[in-house]
Amino acid sequence: MNKHGTVGGSLFVLFLLAGCQAQLGNGEYHGHGQQEMRASVEDIMGGAWTTQGEWLVSPALEAPEGATRVGLLIAQSEPGLMPHVQTRALADGVPVGDWVDVDETWAEEDHHVGIAELGTVADGAQIRIASTDATIVQQLTWNAVIPDDEALVEPDPSSDLGSSRESLRSELGGLGIVTRERWGARATRCTSANASKSRMAIHYTVTPSSNPERQVRGIQAYHMDSRGWCDVGYHFLVGIDGSIYEGRPLHLLGSHVGGNNTGNIGISFIGCFHSSSCSGMGPTTPPEAMIDAGGRLLGELSDIYGIALDGAHVKGHRDHSGASTSCPGDYLYRRIGDMLAIGRDGTGIAPPAPAPEPTPTPTPSPSPAPTGASCSHSYGGTYGDMACSAGYQCCDGRWRVRGGSSACGSCFCVEETGSVGCGM
Repeated sequence: MNKHGTVGGSLFVLFLLAGCQAQLGNGEYHGHGQQEMRASVEDIMGGAWTTQGEWLVSPALEAPEGATRVGLLIAQSEPGLMPHVQTRALADGVPVGDWVDVDETWAEEDHHVGIAELGTVADGAQIRIASTDATIVQQLTWNAVIPDDEALVEPDPSSDLGSSRESLRSELGGLGIVTRERWGARATRCTSANASKSRMAIHYTVTPSSNPERQVRGIQAYHMDSRGWCDVGYHFLVGIDGSIYEGRPLHLLGSHVGGNNTGNIGISFIGCFHSSSCSGMGPTTPPEAMIDAGGRLLGELSDIYGIALDGAHVKGHRDHSGASTSCPGDYLYRRIGDMLAIGRDGTGIAPPAPAPEPTPTPTPSPSPAPTGASCSHSYGGTYGDMACSAGYQCCDGRWRVRGGSSACGSCFCVEETGSVGCGM
């Protein structure tokens, strides 16, 4: 049953994260952001959502690949019950059927995951939240999808919490990675092996950055409950404090860049690091501890799989073919080069920037000769202003070719080269 709280007031900017094409049952085409919207407190109350009676109603979320389920992940500004949220199906933008409650499937203090079945195959959906339940909604992420059938595969009854078919690789032991068992992962349901890795993708979670371990549990619940995925989509997640979390077991196919998952290690940084729509989710500039940890992780994975640490083999989500997304956010994206440098250097510290080229000391131009100054001839003699030798004229203290455009007029006298100048 849905747990209704009494929470009240304002929600925030909503923007569509257009992902890559989804294809049911094929993990290669799974990617975060597909048929998904995110909303924040400031702008929903400011007009992005409409007020209908006692409800705030979202814009329509298009679902061109079809949708039978709506799922959501809510982060609140304080602990409390999940707000009252309902959803309805759309066909060509027209409502189909009644509003239905979104039921909670997972909760931990101020984080909630919920789902609702639409009862039909829709090409869009809307959600609404009770206007009295909006004030503590810090971040709301929701999707409308046909859940994948991976969730229907029952896990091995003998498997332990967070178990996988292969343990975390021993080569990664020096990074202090928080294993699945330690952060309390659900047992993976994944069966698609993909042991060979040739590239890496950088993401951000667009969630609050506080308490990263809880964020990881919430993201896994959201991916598995709403989308029906077999596990959290990323292979690793990096916290704002530099902690690294084991995500989907590394030998399995990830779900993070639709159409580009094969051979691709997904690494997501917990937080929101973009130039907009990150209000209330922590610092938008990734701290150095996070960058150092990401760089060291890239370096170890490069050594294990022989992946070159360059822009062709380590890309932001936005750089993959078919992607239409701001991921991993402008402020994290610009640090990918620094992480690659850390990985290549192997020290965990970003190498110092090269010293700038010294600015050459300019040679001062000679001060202009005073007006009417005389000229000294190289063969001896001093020539007054306007005086001429055999081939040159003295013009304000400078010799110029006689009779050319640079000369300063007619000569008041002409003497042989080296003679004492006129009037001297």
